[in-house]
Amino acid sequence: MQTSSIIPATSTPVVISPTPTPLADEPIFYTVKLGDTLEAIAAQFNIDMYGLARANNLTDVNFITVGQKLLIATAPITAPASTISEGKQIVVVLSTQRTYAYEDGILLKEFIVSTGVADFPTVTGLYSIQTKLESTQMTDGVTYDLPNVLWTMYFFRGYGFHGTYWHNNFGVPMSHGCVNMNTDDAKWLFDWAPVGTPVLVLP
Repeated sequence: MQTSSIIPATSTPVVISPTPTPLADEPIFYTVKLGDTLEAIAAQFNIDMYGLARANNLTDVNFITVGQKLLIATAPITAPASTISEGKQIVVVLSTQRTYAYEDGILLKEFIVSTGVADFPTVTGLYSIQTKLESTQMTDGVTYDLPNVLWTMYFFRGYGFHGTYWHNNFGVPMSHGCVNMNTDDAKWLFDWAPVGTPVLVLP
């Protein structure tokens, strides 16, 4: 017959503390120094210059001031999934100032763009390429008159993709509602997308 052993309790109970929940990473700030450029700061932290500009509400990537504190946004920008599995599709994401070209559900190209400013927002929704113009004049008759705008593709009324020669602040909203693109990028998209290509514009 076996006698069970009784293990006496310790005189001092052992209290097991729960593992603390890790705190979220603290935001990183960088103070601009003499000679700094936004491009160099972005390279230092291995992040996108235009994403850095957006995170700090900068409208001109060429203008920062000594002593200015910049929030270093390190979160990667993720491309959305295509919503169609066959054929071509263009997807614009306003929140990240990105445009994506998909074919058969596969991402082919990503572009940094400039969409509409707050007073002239780019429309959201599902559209398609309606008209393609190798060169056109754009004017509202009052505030701007832009001759020889290259590689324009309208997808809804006066909203379209086109090349841009009057600014280089891509990644920041700059337009009256159109999707401003680097001219070489606009030509690639123009050559690739036929009339009828679906266009999805997301907030």
